[in-house]
Amino acid sequence: MIKNQNKIDNLLFNITKLYPKYIDLNLLRLEKLLKKLDNPQNKLPPVIHIAGTNGKGSTLIFIKNIMEEYGLKVHCYTSPHLIRFNERIVLSNKQIQDDDLFETLNEVIKINNNEEITFFELTTAVALLNFSRTKADFCLIETGLGGRLDATNTIKKKILNIITSIGLDHEEFLSPYLKNIVREKCGILSKDIPVIISSQNTNYKSHLLRKKIKDINCKILKLKPIPKNSYLGLVGNHQKINAKTAVTAVKYVLKDITNDVIQKGLKKASWPGRIQKLTFKNKLITKSNEILIDGAHNIEGAKIINSHLNKLNSGKWNFIFGMMNNKNPREFIKIIEEHIEKIIFIPIKNQKNSYQPEELKIIFKEKKFNSSVKRDLKSALDSISSNKPLFITGSLYLMGEVLKLFSVKELDF
Repeated sequence: MIKNQNKIDNLLFNITKLYPKYIDLNLLRLEKLLKKLDNPQNKLPPVIHIAGTNGKGSTLIFIKNIMEEYGLKVHCYTSPHLIRFNERIVLSNKQIQDDDLFETLNEVIKINNNEEITFFELTTAVALLNFSRTKADFCLIETGLGGRLDATNTIKKKILNIITSIGLDHEEFLSPYLKNIVREKCGILSKDIPVIISSQNTNYKSHLLRKKIKDINCKILKLKPIPKNSYLGLVGNHQKINAKTAVTAVKYVLKDITNDVIQKGLKKASWPGRIQKLTFKNKLITKSNEILIDGAHNIEGAKIINSHLNKLNSGKWNFIFGMMNNKNPREFIKIIEEHIEKIIFIPIKNQKNSYQPEELKIIFKEKKFNSSVKRDLKSALDSISSNKPLFITGSLYLMGEVLKLFSVKELDF
C-alpha cells in the first residue's frame, strides 16, 4: 500500500504544469491521449451520462445507491473532490485505492509525454482507463463543465443521457446566455440514445431544452414518480426532483426493479457538502448550536439554500462565505440576504482564484447586514460569539476545508 498520500498529491500537482497557455475547450488533446491508451472510452460497462448545472452529483448518487441495493457493481466519475482525489473515481462500488490511482496516474502521465493537457482531461483519462480494466454492471459519468466539449464527451457508446437542472454557471467558458448554456449541455446527446430531462424551475428553460432535443431528434423518457412514502437520504425539496430523475433512469435500465429496492437506495443516499448538517459539540471550534454547509456557488444553488431556510423558518443565521472570483457573489447573496444576521468573508484555502475577503467586504459595503473579514476558516469560527445557527457556503472547495477542520479525514458515499 502507498501510505503517503503526498505521492499522489505531487503527481496531481505536476499535471497542472502541463496546462495549455490558453485554455480552449476542445476534445482534441484528450482524444489524442486516449488513442495512445488504446481508447478505453470504448471499453466501458453500459454508460449513463449526466450533464446539467445543478443536481448532477445528487442524481448520480441516487442512481448509484439504488443500483447497489439491486445488487449491481457500479463505476462512478464525479468532480470536484472535497477531501481526497480518490472520491472522484469509484470502481465497482468502492473509491479507487491509492495503489491503483498512483499506478494509473504514473502510466497516463508517462504516455502523455509532457504534451499540453488540462488537469481534468488527463484525470478523465485516468478514470476511463480504470473503468475499462475493472468489471462492473454500469458506469455513471458526470460532466465536469458544459457537455459538448467536456472531457467526458469523448464517450460515445452510452445507453442513456440525463440533463438535470439548467442555469447560468461557468459563463466565462460556456456563455452568459441561457440558450447557449442549453446548447452546451445538450452537446452530450445523440439521436439514437434516449434522454431524461429533470423538471426545470421555469417554463422557459423547459422550452429551450425540449426545442434543442427536438432538433437532435432523440427520445425523451417520461419522468416516473417516486414510490409513495419514500424517505430521501439527501436533504431539501430540490432532491425530490433529482430522486424522480434517478427513479426514471433505473426503471428504464432495470425493468424488473421493485419499489422496495428503490426506496432502500433512496434512503441510503449520501452526498457530503450538499445541505449537510454537521453534528459537533466542541465549543472550542464554534459556539453555534447548529451548523449547515452547502457547496452552492451559483444562482440556482442560492435559490435552493433560500428555499431550505424558508422551510426551516428558524430566523436569522450567521454565515461564513467564500467564493471563487469567476462567480457572482452579488446575485448569490441577494437571494439569501433575508436570512443573514451576520456574514464573515474568508478566502478559500489553496485557491489562487478565490475572492479575497476584503474584496467581498467592499462589494457588500452598502448592505444592512453586519459583515466582517477573517483570514481563514478557523478564525471565522472563533469570532462567532452567538449561538445562532451557522451556514457555511459559497464553494465546494470551501466544503472540503470545512470537513477537514471538523476532522473528517475521508469520505465514503
